[in-house]
Amino acid sequence: MPRALRKKAVILVVATLAVSSLTALAFFGRSSGRGGGEREAGGLGGGGVKLYPVCRKGKVGYIDNAGRVVIEPRFDLSALPSACYTDFSEGMAQLRARAGEGLPASGVKTGFIDTTGRVTIEPQFEYAFDFSEGLAMVKINHRSGFIDKTGRVVIQPLWLSAESFSEGLALVSENGKFGFIDRTGATVIPMRDGSAGSFSEGLAPAHLGDKHGYIDKTGRMVIEGPFDYENFSEGLAVISHDRKKGFIDKTGRVVIEPTYDSAGDFSDGLARIVVGGDHGFINKSGEVVIRPQYDLAGDFSEGLAAVKINGAWGYIDKTGRVAVEPQFEGAGNFSEGIARVSNKNGEIGYIAPTGKYVWRPTK
Repeated sequence: MPRALRKKAVILVVATLAVSSLTALAFFGRSSGRGGGEREAGGLGGGGVKLYPVCRKGKVGYIDNAGRVVIEPRFDLSALPSACYTDFSEGMAQLRARAGEGLPASGVKTGFIDTTGRVTIEPQFEYAFDFSEGLAMVKINHRSGFIDKTGRVVIQPLWLSAESFSEGLALVSENGKFGFIDRTGATVIPMRDGSAGSFSEGLAPAHLGDKHGYIDKTGRMVIEGPFDYENFSEGLAVISHDRKKGFIDKTGRVVIEPTYDSAGDFSDGLARIVVGGDHGFINKSGEVVIRPQYDLAGDFSEGLAAVKINGAWGYIDKTGRVAVEPQFEGAGNFSEGIARVSNKNGEIGYIAPTGKYVWRPTK
């Protein structure tokens, strides 16, 4: 299976998010299913304002990037123990409800709220991904289909597995075969033996028998080679060969030889690398711009990257200068000027690039 199919964890190490509301509801965030890097905090709310989840006295609400409360913390956390955050995607956030709360079947069901906190799609699905390109993958009777923002099933649940829409296409798979559909549910790339990842920058990593490489949106393999491939980001993609990582461009040319123990996607012009357990950063020429020295590191976003030094997370700039002293138990990417952080008590807060709190840690 291409490594691009494996979901990458959010760098905020305490992230297992859920929140519950009036009838034991809980919001559950999930990445859209694409092969991208760590997910940033927040999601667009009404009027394009980004919203960030916060907890206060066991209740969950949302703030803007100035720390102003937009949705009062009023959703109860007691039903499902978890970290207290979930993000909006395209104006919708997931919620879950336990069985026994008027649900039609046993287990936990998933629905969605809007940016006012109103339940717009009642919990009824076995599982769901976030909205992407106007649709969300949902599970119904253990099969995957898609709903629109009214909750209407617009693509029937026909497949064992499906990923979120990316660049107009969604990956579907069944019994060792994969294909791609468009937003009407029409087959664009017919099912075939093998495995693939979602499209990114016009290409999708794929394994077709003994062929490894990338397919275009017609299903034709346009790059083939002896590597394991990941999604493209900023024009380059991570490759794996003999347990080492490097990068190729969109012609398939190796531009950075696979010499690193691990590597991340390019973000803000830099990519994470690991050498002997230490994390650092390179540029697109393969030059080491920040030498490997950190216990762990996140991606650069808005000019800063989270790094772990001697057991605590802080932030560095693109010169490697410490911008925010290591002091946190967990740290996420900056998004519209703030970043989510956590302390040893499991409390979640948000900071500005100076390290000053916009929202002090609460739970």
